Amino acid sequence: MDILLVEDERTLAIPLADALTNNGHTVKILHDGAAALAWLNDHQYELVVTDVRLPGADGISILQRARAQDPPCEVLVMTGYASVDQAVEAMRGGAVSYLQKPFPIEALLTKVERVAETRKMQDELRRLREQAGEESTRLTGTSTAVSEINKRIHKVAGEEVTVLITGESGTGKERVARALHQLSKGADKPFVPVACSAIPAGLLEGELFGFRKGAFTGAEEDRSGLLEEAGDGTLFLDDIDDVPLEAQAKLLRVLQEREYMRLGGHKMRPFKARVLAATKVDLKEAVAAGTFREDLYFRINVVPLRLVPIRERTEDLSHLLGALLKRWDPEGRHRVAPEALRKLALHPWPGNVRELENSLRRALALAGRARILRLEHLLPGGICSHSVHGNQEVVPLREAAARAESDSIRAALAATGGRKQKAAELLGVSRKVLWQKMKELGLEEQKDNSA
Repeated sequence: MDILLVEDERTLAIPLADALTNNGHTVKILHDGAAALAWLNDHQYELVVTDVRLPGADGISILQRARAQDPPCEVLVMTGYASVDQAVEAMRGGAVSYLQKPFPIEALLTKVERVAETRKMQDELRRLREQAGEESTRLTGTSTAVSEINKRIHKVAGEEVTVLITGESGTGKERVARALHQLSKGADKPFVPVACSAIPAGLLEGELFGFRKGAFTGAEEDRSGLLEEAGDGTLFLDDIDDVPLEAQAKLLRVLQEREYMRLGGHKMRPFKARVLAATKVDLKEAVAAGTFREDLYFRINVVPLRLVPIRERTEDLSHLLGALLKRWDPEGRHRVAPEALRKLALHPWPGNVRELENSLRRALALAGRARILRLEHLLPGGICSHSVHGNQEVVPLREAAARAESDSIRAALAATGGRKQKAAELLGVSRKVLWQKMKELGLEEQKDNSA
Protein backbone atom coordinates (compact mmCIF):
# COMPACT_ATOMS: atom_id res chain seq x y z
CA MET A 1 0.00 0.00 0.00
CA ASP A 2 0.97 3.66 -0.36
CA ILE A 3 1.21 4.97 3.20
CA LEU A 4 1.69 8.49 4.55
CA LEU A 5 3.33 8.43 8.00
CA VAL A 6 2.98 11.65 10.02
CA GLU A 7 5.08 11.57 13.20
CA ASP A 8 7.09 14.44 14.69
CA GLU A 9 9.37 12.18 16.75
CA ARG A 10 12.01 11.20 14.21
CA THR A 11 13.42 8.46 16.44
CA LEU A 12 10.03 6.72 16.18
CA ALA A 13 9.13 7.64 12.60
CA ILE A 14 12.24 6.12 11.00
CA PRO A 15 11.99 2.58 12.50
CA LEU A 16 8.23 2.52 11.80
CA ALA A 17 8.82 3.50 8.18
CA ASP A 18 11.60 0.91 7.82
CA ALA A 19 9.32 -1.86 9.17
CA LEU A 20 6.48 -0.89 6.84
CA THR A 21 8.85 -0.73 3.86
CA ASN A 22 10.30 -4.16 4.68
CA ASN A 23 6.72 -5.51 4.59
CA GLY A 24 6.24 -4.34 1.02
CA HIS A 25 4.64 -0.93 1.54
CA THR A 26 5.67 2.43 0.06
CA VAL A 27 6.04 5.04 2.80
CA LYS A 28 6.25 8.84 2.76
CA ILE A 29 7.32 10.45 6.08
CA LEU A 30 6.26 13.93 7.22
CA HIS A 31 6.98 15.45 10.63
CA ASP A 32 4.59 18.42 10.62
CA GLY A 33 0.77 18.51 10.68
CA ALA A 34 0.47 21.57 8.43
CA ALA A 35 2.84 20.01 5.91
CA ALA A 36 0.72 16.84 5.92
CA LEU A 37 -2.47 18.82 5.21
CA ALA A 38 -0.79 20.58 2.29
CA TRP A 39 0.64 17.29 0.98
CA LEU A 40 -2.80 15.60 1.05
CA ASN A 41 -4.19 18.37 -1.15
CA ASP A 42 -2.12 17.05 -4.06
CA HIS A 43 -1.47 13.41 -3.22
CA GLN A 44 -3.64 10.32 -2.76
CA TYR A 45 -2.80 7.53 -0.30
CA GLU A 46 -4.41 4.26 0.69
CA LEU A 47 -3.53 4.70 4.38
CA VAL A 48 -2.44 7.58 6.62
CA VAL A 49 -0.74 6.69 9.91
CA THR A 50 -0.67 9.82 12.05
CA ASP A 51 0.02 10.95 15.56
CA VAL A 52 -2.72 13.00 17.21
CA ARG A 53 -0.49 15.72 18.66
CA LEU A 54 1.61 17.37 15.97
CA PRO A 55 3.13 20.80 15.31
CA GLY A 56 1.27 22.95 12.81
CA ALA A 57 -2.02 20.96 12.85
CA ASP A 58 -3.35 18.05 14.88
CA GLY A 59 -4.11 14.52 13.72
CA ILE A 60 -7.88 15.13 13.75
CA SER A 61 -7.47 17.74 10.99
CA ILE A 62 -5.37 15.28 8.99
CA LEU A 63 -8.03 12.61 9.50
CA GLN A 64 -10.73 14.93 8.17
CA ARG A 65 -8.65 15.90 5.13
CA ALA A 66 -7.81 12.26 4.32
CA ARG A 67 -11.41 11.07 4.69
CA ALA A 68 -12.59 13.87 2.40
CA GLN A 69 -10.60 12.48 -0.52
CA ASP A 70 -12.35 10.49 -3.27
CA PRO A 71 -12.17 7.63 -2.54
CA PRO A 72 -11.74 8.24 1.21
CA CYS A 73 -8.30 7.34 2.60
CA GLU A 74 -8.11 5.04 5.61
CA VAL A 75 -6.53 6.56 8.74
CA LEU A 76 -4.76 4.85 11.64
CA VAL A 77 -4.21 7.08 14.67
CA MET A 78 -1.32 6.90 17.15
CA THR A 79 -1.80 8.53 20.53
CA GLY A 80 -0.12 8.97 23.87
CA TYR A 81 -1.82 8.05 27.12
CA ALA A 82 -2.82 11.66 27.85
CA SER A 83 -4.74 12.01 24.54
CA VAL A 84 -6.98 8.91 24.59
CA ASP A 85 -10.03 11.16 24.35
CA GLN A 86 -8.72 12.49 21.04
CA ALA A 87 -8.26 8.92 19.81
CA VAL A 88 -11.91 8.21 20.60
CA GLU A 89 -12.84 11.38 18.71
CA ALA A 90 -10.77 10.14 15.77
CA MET A 91 -12.60 6.80 15.75
CA ARG A 92 -15.91 8.65 15.62
CA GLY A 93 -14.54 10.70 12.73
CA GLY A 94 -13.82 7.63 10.64
CA ALA A 95 -10.40 6.37 11.75
CA VAL A 96 -10.04 2.65 11.12
CA SER A 97 -8.24 2.05 14.44
CA TYR A 98 -5.75 3.55 16.88
CA LEU A 99 -2.59 2.57 18.76
CA GLN A 100 -1.65 3.85 22.20
CA LYS A 101 2.01 4.71 22.64
CA PRO A 102 4.27 3.01 23.39
CA PHE A 103 3.44 0.01 21.23
CA PRO A 104 5.45 -2.80 19.60
CA ILE A 105 6.10 -2.39 15.89
CA GLU A 106 4.40 -5.77 15.30
CA ALA A 107 1.12 -4.26 16.55
CA LEU A 108 1.30 -1.56 13.88
CA LEU A 109 2.16 -4.08 11.17
CA THR A 110 -0.79 -6.27 12.17
CA LYS A 111 -3.26 -3.38 11.93
CA VAL A 112 -1.80 -2.21 8.61
CA GLU A 113 -2.14 -5.71 7.13
CA ARG A 114 -5.78 -5.81 8.21
CA VAL A 115 -6.38 -2.53 6.41
CA ALA A 116 -4.62 -3.89 3.31
CA GLU A 117 -6.75 -7.05 3.31
CA THR A 118 -9.96 -5.07 3.77
CA ARG A 119 -9.10 -2.68 0.92
CA LYS A 120 -8.23 -5.62 -1.32
CA MET A 121 -11.63 -7.20 -0.67
CA GLN A 122 -13.37 -3.87 -1.23
CA ASP A 123 -11.52 -3.34 -4.52
CA GLU A 124 -12.46 -6.85 -5.68
CA LEU A 125 -16.09 -6.31 -4.73
CA ARG A 126 -16.09 -2.99 -6.56
CA ARG A 127 -14.56 -4.65 -9.63
CA LEU A 128 -17.16 -7.42 -9.59
CA ARG A 129 -19.98 -4.91 -9.24
CA GLU A 130 -18.64 -2.85 -12.14
CA GLN A 131 -18.26 -6.00 -14.22
CA ALA A 132 -21.80 -7.12 -13.36
CA GLY A 133 -23.09 -3.66 -14.21
CA GLU A 134 -21.29 -3.69 -17.56
CA GLU A 135 -22.54 -7.19 -18.40
CA SER A 136 -26.12 -6.22 -17.54
CA THR A 137 -26.01 -3.35 -20.04
CA ARG A 138 -24.71 -5.41 -22.96
CA LEU A 139 -26.03 -8.34 -24.92
CA THR A 140 -23.71 -11.35 -24.74
CA GLY A 141 -21.69 -12.09 -27.84
CA THR A 142 -19.05 -10.76 -30.21
CA SER A 143 -20.85 -11.09 -33.54
CA THR A 144 -21.19 -8.04 -35.77
CA ALA A 145 -24.95 -7.95 -35.14
CA VAL A 146 -24.59 -7.95 -31.36
CA SER A 147 -21.74 -5.43 -31.43
CA GLU A 148 -23.92 -3.03 -33.44
CA ILE A 149 -26.83 -3.50 -31.01
CA ASN A 150 -24.59 -2.83 -28.00
CA LYS A 151 -23.22 0.31 -29.64
CA ARG A 152 -26.72 1.58 -30.32
CA ILE A 153 -27.87 0.84 -26.76
CA HIS A 154 -25.07 2.96 -25.33
CA LYS A 155 -25.62 5.67 -27.94
CA VAL A 156 -29.34 6.25 -27.38
CA ALA A 157 -29.60 5.40 -23.66
CA GLY A 158 -28.87 8.95 -22.59
CA GLU A 159 -31.35 10.48 -25.02
CA GLU A 160 -34.94 11.04 -23.91
CA VAL A 161 -36.41 9.31 -26.96
CA THR A 162 -38.84 6.43 -27.35
CA VAL A 163 -37.21 3.20 -28.45
CA LEU A 164 -39.07 0.36 -30.19
CA ILE A 165 -37.34 -2.96 -29.53
CA THR A 166 -38.29 -5.72 -31.96
CA GLY A 167 -37.30 -9.35 -31.94
CA GLU A 168 -38.50 -12.90 -31.57
CA SER A 169 -39.42 -14.38 -28.22
CA GLY A 170 -36.37 -14.98 -26.06
CA THR A 171 -33.99 -12.60 -27.84
CA GLY A 172 -33.61 -10.37 -24.75
CA LYS A 173 -35.99 -7.46 -25.34
CA GLU A 174 -36.57 -6.75 -21.63
CA ARG A 175 -32.85 -7.01 -20.93
CA VAL A 176 -32.22 -4.33 -23.55
CA ALA A 177 -34.96 -2.16 -22.04
CA ARG A 178 -33.39 -2.48 -18.59
CA ALA A 179 -29.97 -1.65 -20.06
CA LEU A 180 -31.37 1.50 -21.69
CA HIS A 181 -32.83 2.52 -18.34
CA GLN A 182 -29.69 1.66 -16.38
CA LEU A 183 -27.53 3.75 -18.71
CA SER A 184 -29.96 6.69 -18.78
CA LYS A 185 -29.80 9.87 -16.70
CA GLY A 186 -32.73 8.54 -14.65
CA ALA A 187 -31.11 5.22 -13.73
CA ASP A 188 -32.05 5.79 -10.08
CA LYS A 189 -35.70 6.35 -11.01
CA PRO A 190 -38.37 3.60 -11.26
CA PHE A 191 -38.29 1.04 -14.08
CA VAL A 192 -41.83 -0.26 -14.57
CA PRO A 193 -42.27 -3.19 -16.97
CA VAL A 194 -45.77 -3.87 -18.30
CA ALA A 195 -46.43 -7.32 -19.79
CA CYS A 196 -49.27 -6.26 -22.08
CA SER A 197 -49.90 -9.83 -23.25
CA ALA A 198 -50.36 -11.07 -19.67
CA ILE A 199 -53.05 -8.54 -18.68
CA PRO A 200 -56.61 -9.32 -19.83
CA ALA A 201 -57.89 -6.76 -22.32
CA GLY A 202 -60.69 -5.65 -20.00
CA LEU A 203 -58.26 -4.89 -17.17
CA LEU A 204 -55.40 -3.30 -19.10
CA GLU A 205 -56.69 0.29 -19.00
CA GLY A 206 -57.29 0.11 -15.26
CA GLU A 207 -53.80 -1.28 -14.71
CA LEU A 208 -52.23 1.46 -16.84
CA PHE A 209 -54.28 4.52 -15.86
CA GLY A 210 -55.53 3.59 -12.42
CA PHE A 211 -59.13 4.20 -11.38
CA ARG A 212 -61.43 5.95 -8.93
CA LYS A 213 -63.65 4.13 -6.51
CA GLY A 214 -66.89 3.09 -8.27
CA ALA A 215 -65.46 3.52 -11.78
CA PHE A 216 -66.60 -0.02 -12.57
CA THR A 217 -67.87 -3.11 -10.79
CA GLY A 218 -65.25 -4.23 -8.33
CA ALA A 219 -63.53 -0.82 -8.04
CA GLU A 220 -63.95 -0.57 -4.28
CA GLU A 221 -61.20 1.99 -3.69
CA ASP A 222 -59.04 4.51 -5.54
CA ARG A 223 -55.99 2.93 -7.10
CA SER A 224 -53.00 4.40 -8.91
CA GLY A 225 -51.91 2.89 -12.23
CA LEU A 226 -48.60 1.90 -13.77
CA LEU A 227 -48.27 5.27 -15.53
CA GLU A 228 -48.22 6.95 -12.14
CA GLU A 229 -45.93 4.30 -10.66
CA ALA A 230 -43.35 4.99 -13.38
CA GLY A 231 -43.10 8.60 -12.20
CA ASP A 232 -40.23 10.28 -14.03
CA GLY A 233 -38.48 6.96 -14.63
CA THR A 234 -39.05 4.47 -17.45
CA LEU A 235 -42.26 2.73 -18.59
CA PHE A 236 -41.54 -0.43 -20.58
CA LEU A 237 -44.49 -1.68 -22.66
CA ASP A 238 -43.63 -5.27 -23.54
CA ASP A 239 -45.72 -6.97 -26.26
CA ILE A 240 -47.31 -3.65 -27.14
CA ASP A 241 -48.88 -5.37 -30.15
CA ASP A 242 -51.27 -7.08 -27.70
CA VAL A 243 -52.79 -3.77 -26.55
CA PRO A 244 -56.45 -3.58 -27.75
CA LEU A 245 -57.25 -0.90 -30.34
CA GLU A 246 -59.39 1.16 -27.94
CA ALA A 247 -56.59 1.23 -25.40
CA GLN A 248 -54.12 2.06 -28.18
CA ALA A 249 -56.02 5.29 -28.86
CA LYS A 250 -55.81 6.31 -25.20
CA LEU A 251 -52.17 5.35 -25.02
CA LEU A 252 -51.45 7.47 -28.10
CA ARG A 253 -52.99 10.49 -26.38
CA VAL A 254 -50.82 9.92 -23.33
CA LEU A 255 -47.68 9.91 -25.45
CA GLN A 256 -48.74 12.97 -27.42
CA GLU A 257 -50.11 15.15 -24.62
CA ARG A 258 -47.99 13.71 -21.78
CA GLU A 259 -51.03 13.51 -19.50
CA TYR A 260 -53.72 11.01 -18.57
CA MET A 261 -56.81 10.54 -16.42
CA ARG A 262 -57.72 7.72 -14.07
CA LEU A 263 -60.78 5.71 -15.05
CA GLY A 264 -63.79 7.42 -13.52
CA GLY A 265 -61.70 10.48 -12.69
CA HIS A 266 -62.06 14.14 -13.67
CA LYS A 267 -58.52 15.42 -13.19
CA MET A 268 -55.71 15.23 -15.72
CA ARG A 269 -52.42 13.98 -14.33
CA PRO A 270 -48.97 14.65 -15.83
CA PHE A 271 -47.04 11.78 -17.40
CA LYS A 272 -43.28 12.26 -17.23
CA ALA A 273 -41.78 8.80 -17.79
CA ARG A 274 -39.70 7.78 -20.75
CA VAL A 275 -41.41 5.09 -22.84
CA LEU A 276 -39.74 1.99 -24.22
CA ALA A 277 -41.80 -0.52 -26.20
CA ALA A 278 -41.18 -4.03 -27.45
CA THR A 279 -42.89 -6.33 -29.92
CA LYS A 280 -42.33 -9.80 -31.34
CA VAL A 281 -44.36 -9.10 -34.51
CA ASP A 282 -43.85 -6.87 -37.53
CA LEU A 283 -45.91 -3.81 -36.60
CA LYS A 284 -45.99 -2.66 -40.22
CA GLU A 285 -47.86 -5.85 -41.06
CA ALA A 286 -50.09 -5.34 -38.01
CA VAL A 287 -50.90 -1.83 -39.23
CA ALA A 288 -51.75 -3.20 -42.70
CA ALA A 289 -53.96 -5.85 -41.08
CA GLY A 290 -55.78 -3.22 -39.04
CA THR A 291 -54.76 -4.63 -35.66
CA PHE A 292 -52.39 -1.80 -34.74
CA ARG A 293 -52.86 1.94 -35.11
CA GLU A 294 -50.56 3.55 -37.65
CA ASP A 295 -50.29 6.81 -35.68
CA LEU A 296 -49.25 4.92 -32.54
CA TYR A 297 -46.70 2.98 -34.56
CA PHE A 298 -45.08 6.20 -35.78
CA ARG A 299 -45.19 7.63 -32.26
CA ILE A 300 -43.28 4.73 -30.66
CA ASN A 301 -40.94 3.95 -33.57
CA VAL A 302 -38.63 6.91 -32.96
CA VAL A 303 -35.51 4.77 -32.57
CA PRO A 304 -35.94 1.19 -33.83
CA LEU A 305 -33.75 -1.53 -32.32
CA ARG A 306 -33.99 -5.01 -33.85
CA LEU A 307 -32.62 -7.97 -31.90
CA VAL A 308 -31.41 -10.83 -34.05
CA PRO A 309 -32.30 -14.47 -33.29
CA ILE A 310 -29.62 -17.01 -32.40
CA ARG A 311 -29.81 -18.68 -35.81
CA GLU A 312 -28.52 -15.42 -37.33
CA ARG A 313 -25.59 -15.19 -34.91
CA THR A 314 -24.54 -18.77 -34.22
CA GLU A 315 -20.95 -17.58 -33.63
CA ASP A 316 -22.22 -16.24 -30.28
CA LEU A 317 -23.35 -19.65 -29.03
CA SER A 318 -20.13 -20.31 -27.12
CA HIS A 319 -20.34 -16.90 -25.41
CA LEU A 320 -24.00 -17.40 -24.53
CA LEU A 321 -23.38 -20.86 -23.11
CA GLY A 322 -20.39 -19.54 -21.17
CA ALA A 323 -22.49 -16.81 -19.56
CA LEU A 324 -25.30 -19.26 -18.77
CA LEU A 325 -22.86 -21.75 -17.26
CA LYS A 326 -21.60 -19.02 -14.91
CA ARG A 327 -25.18 -18.58 -13.71
CA TRP A 328 -26.28 -22.20 -13.39
CA ASP A 329 -22.92 -23.86 -12.72
CA PRO A 330 -21.04 -21.22 -10.69
CA GLU A 331 -18.51 -23.78 -9.44
CA GLY A 332 -17.44 -24.49 -13.03
CA ARG A 333 -17.90 -28.25 -12.87
CA HIS A 334 -19.20 -28.70 -16.43
CA ARG A 335 -18.29 -27.69 -19.94
CA VAL A 336 -19.89 -28.24 -23.33
CA ALA A 337 -18.21 -30.73 -25.63
CA PRO A 338 -16.71 -29.00 -28.72
CA GLU A 339 -18.50 -31.40 -31.06
CA ALA A 340 -21.83 -30.64 -29.36
CA LEU A 341 -21.19 -26.92 -29.72
CA ARG A 342 -20.60 -27.30 -33.46
CA LYS A 343 -23.82 -29.25 -33.90
CA LEU A 344 -25.84 -26.82 -31.78
CA ALA A 345 -25.26 -24.23 -34.51
CA LEU A 346 -27.49 -26.34 -36.81
CA HIS A 347 -30.48 -26.07 -34.47
CA PRO A 348 -32.91 -23.22 -35.31
CA TRP A 349 -33.48 -22.21 -31.65
CA PRO A 350 -37.04 -20.88 -32.07
CA GLY A 351 -37.07 -19.97 -28.38
CA ASN A 352 -33.67 -18.25 -28.72
CA VAL A 353 -31.77 -17.53 -25.46
CA ARG A 354 -34.67 -18.70 -23.32
CA GLU A 355 -34.69 -22.06 -25.10
CA LEU A 356 -30.89 -22.26 -24.89
CA GLU A 357 -31.00 -21.61 -21.15
CA ASN A 358 -33.65 -24.30 -20.64
CA SER A 359 -31.58 -26.71 -22.72
CA LEU A 360 -28.53 -26.06 -20.57
CA ARG A 361 -30.45 -26.50 -17.32
CA ARG A 362 -31.87 -29.76 -18.65
CA ALA A 363 -28.37 -30.87 -19.66
CA LEU A 364 -26.98 -30.16 -16.18
CA ALA A 365 -29.76 -32.32 -14.73
CA LEU A 366 -29.32 -35.16 -17.23
CA ALA A 367 -25.52 -35.22 -17.15
CA GLY A 368 -25.41 -36.39 -13.55
CA ARG A 369 -21.77 -36.77 -12.53
CA ALA A 370 -20.49 -36.37 -16.08
CA ARG A 371 -18.50 -33.15 -16.42
CA ILE A 372 -18.80 -32.96 -20.22
CA LEU A 373 -22.19 -31.88 -21.58
CA ARG A 374 -22.90 -33.78 -24.80
CA LEU A 375 -25.46 -33.15 -27.51
CA GLU A 376 -27.86 -35.77 -26.12
CA HIS A 377 -27.84 -33.87 -22.81
CA LEU A 378 -28.61 -30.53 -24.42
CA LEU A 379 -31.07 -31.69 -27.09
CA PRO A 380 -32.46 -35.14 -26.22
CA GLY A 381 -34.82 -34.89 -29.19
CA GLY A 382 -31.95 -34.31 -31.60
CA ILE A 383 -31.09 -31.47 -33.94
CA CYS A 384 -33.80 -29.90 -36.08
CA SER A 385 -31.49 -28.83 -38.90
CA HIS A 386 -32.38 -26.04 -41.30
CA SER A 387 -29.52 -26.80 -43.70
CA VAL A 388 -30.10 -26.68 -47.46
CA HIS A 389 -30.77 -30.13 -48.92
CA GLY A 390 -30.56 -31.61 -52.42
CA ASN A 391 -28.56 -30.17 -55.26
CA GLN A 392 -27.61 -26.89 -53.66
CA GLU A 393 -31.23 -25.80 -53.32
CA VAL A 394 -31.39 -22.16 -52.22
CA VAL A 395 -34.43 -20.77 -50.43
CA PRO A 396 -35.07 -17.32 -48.93
CA LEU A 397 -33.93 -16.98 -45.31
CA ARG A 398 -37.45 -16.25 -44.11
CA GLU A 399 -38.71 -19.48 -45.72
CA ALA A 400 -35.75 -21.45 -44.37
CA ALA A 401 -36.44 -20.13 -40.88
CA ALA A 402 -40.13 -21.00 -41.17
CA ARG A 403 -39.23 -24.54 -42.24
CA ALA A 404 -36.86 -24.91 -39.32
CA GLU A 405 -39.43 -23.60 -36.82
CA SER A 406 -42.06 -25.91 -38.28
CA ASP A 407 -39.74 -28.91 -38.03
CA SER A 408 -38.78 -28.04 -34.47
CA ILE A 409 -42.41 -27.61 -33.37
CA ARG A 410 -43.47 -30.85 -35.04
CA ALA A 411 -40.61 -32.70 -33.35
CA ALA A 412 -41.52 -31.24 -29.96
CA LEU A 413 -45.19 -32.15 -30.39
CA ALA A 414 -44.26 -35.66 -31.46
CA ALA A 415 -41.93 -36.04 -28.47
CA THR A 416 -44.65 -34.91 -26.05
CA GLY A 417 -47.55 -36.79 -27.61
CA GLY A 418 -49.16 -33.59 -28.86
CA ARG A 419 -49.26 -31.88 -25.45
CA LYS A 420 -48.70 -28.23 -26.24
CA GLN A 421 -47.78 -27.16 -22.73
CA LYS A 422 -45.06 -29.81 -22.55
CA ALA A 423 -43.94 -29.01 -26.09
CA ALA A 424 -43.68 -25.30 -25.22
CA GLU A 425 -41.51 -26.14 -22.20
CA LEU A 426 -39.29 -28.32 -24.37
CA LEU A 427 -38.89 -25.50 -26.90
CA GLY A 428 -38.25 -22.91 -24.20
CA VAL A 429 -41.23 -20.69 -25.07
CA SER A 430 -44.59 -19.92 -23.49
CA ARG A 431 -47.68 -21.80 -24.59
CA LYS A 432 -49.06 -18.58 -26.05
CA VAL A 433 -45.95 -18.07 -28.21
CA LEU A 434 -46.15 -21.70 -29.36
CA TRP A 435 -49.81 -21.29 -30.29
CA GLN A 436 -49.02 -18.11 -32.23
CA LYS A 437 -46.16 -19.80 -34.07
CA MET A 438 -48.37 -22.80 -34.93
CA LYS A 439 -51.02 -20.46 -36.27
CA GLU A 440 -48.47 -18.55 -38.37
CA LEU A 441 -47.05 -21.80 -39.78
CA GLY A 442 -50.44 -23.43 -40.40
CA LEU A 443 -49.97 -26.05 -37.69
CA GLU A 444 -52.98 -25.12 -35.52
CA GLU A 445 -54.80 -28.28 -36.58
CA GLN A 446 -52.36 -30.34 -34.52
CA LYS A 447 -54.27 -32.22 -31.83
CA ASP A 448 -53.74 -30.98 -28.25
CA ASN A 449 -53.75 -33.84 -25.77
CA SER A 450 -53.01 -31.65 -22.76
CA ALA A 451 -56.49 -32.05 -21.33
